Amino acid sequence: MKYTGYDKTADQRMKGTERFVELCGRRWGMKNLGTLVVRQMRNGQGMSVHATGRAADIGFKDTPEGHADAVEAMLWFVKYYKELGIEEVHDYGGLINGTWQGWRCSRNGKPGWKKWTDTDNGGSKNGRWIHVELAPQSNGGHAEDDVALEAAWRALPKPAK
Repeated sequence: MKYTGYDKTADQRMKGTERFVELCGRRWGMKNLGTLVVRQMRNGQGMSVHATGRAADIGFKDTPEGHADAVEAMLWFVKYYKELGIEEVHDYGGLINGTWQGWRCSRNGKPGWKKWTDTDNGGSKNGRWIHVELAPQSNGGHAEDDVALEAAWRALPKPAK
């Protein structure tokens, strides 16, 4: 899977993206903070993936339990990125190992995390939400298909507590 990024502006919400957020709410009690929003990236260098309908900002409780749920979710997303069709995950709060970072499905040809700096980052340092970008069907993802997304989700083992 290669990183798609912004490819085109959507004219409606993507069913798979919306289902993904709903499933995060059911499993971890997370809240939808926004999916389809036609806007520029925070750094002003092009359109946000939110404009495609394939990105979601998912809020978690700002408590020790909420932080633990967020870490569990991000690590599960990354572990099963191929099955779920996830291209990118942002740890704005630096909850995983205290490091402000972003994960991408293809970073220099392989999946991996990138530590961010004040000038090279995802634009929302210390945010209390997770940003996730789903792949389009043309790149092996489920952003457009809620049924396929939920089937992939349910076929995976639940995170170990």
